[in-house]
Amino acid sequence: MSRNLKLRVLTALAGVPVVLFLLLGWGIEGAALLSWVISMGMLYEFCRMTFTLPDALRKTVAALLVNTLIHGLNYALPSGVSFEFLTVGPLLLFFGWFLFLVPGLLGYQGREFADSVEGVRLLKVHVHELMALTFAMIYCAAFPLLMVNIREMSRGGHWLVFTLIVIWASDSFAYFAGLRFGKKRLFEVVSPKKSWEGVYGGAFGAVLTGCLYAAVFLPRASLLWTALVALVLTGAGVIGDLAESLLKRAASVKDSGSILPGHGGFLDRFDSFVFALPVMYGILRIFG
Repeated sequence: MSRNLKLRVLTALAGVPVVLFLLLGWGIEGAALLSWVISMGMLYEFCRMTFTLPDALRKTVAALLVNTLIHGLNYALPSGVSFEFLTVGPLLLFFGWFLFLVPGLLGYQGREFADSVEGVRLLKVHVHELMALTFAMIYCAAFPLLMVNIREMSRGGHWLVFTLIVIWASDSFAYFAGLRFGKKRLFEVVSPKKSWEGVYGGAFGAVLTGCLYAAVFLPRASLLWTALVALVLTGAGVIGDLAESLLKRAASVKDSGSILPGHGGFLDRFDSFVFALPVMYGILRIFG
């Protein structure tokens, strides 16, 4: 077993009991806390990869503070009202705030500098960072919020754990299947190591693990329905994994962070999971 794989296993052994306690043993409060921790870690790493201007620290701190406010209000406000409100409000706030940051960014040098080559370059980067933050508030803030919404549903804690283990089983089986059988590249320009054989192995592992968990803890769900849900979640997870690989390639980094030994950062570990959350939420809302 390689050193990196040992670290992955040890980190999982330490983290899984904590996650299970938060999702199953501590009710809505546990889900809210876990969603906030995941969201803050992902958003910090996203900002660190994206913001390059001199005001990067100010933008990062503001994003983290607003994210904390979002999660606090999402927990406190009535269900069904907070999510829709909180996904739009921060975006309006940041558009206005980025506008008023422009004079300081340009050094209060006026119209002449703003029209210069350097001034135009700074403004373009500033606008690109605003667009990136708009995406980040959905990807890193809004998606994890759905953990609370799912937890409030009937058997919501188990459906959250189901989503987690399906995604993690998919990642693990895909890793070993790709290592052993991987030949045909999945999306080489974004993630050179991922293969179609890994995807097939991951789908098999996700369905197997998901059906076993549902058979014990979600007995009202049929075997066929559980298998189909696991496959859909696996597809969403693959897209989330590739999306994060695209972000890292654009930022020229191998890992989004190093806080989780053997796994990298929060984005590396939860990229697939947060993409699967809206899918799981939609399935539960539609099928009950």
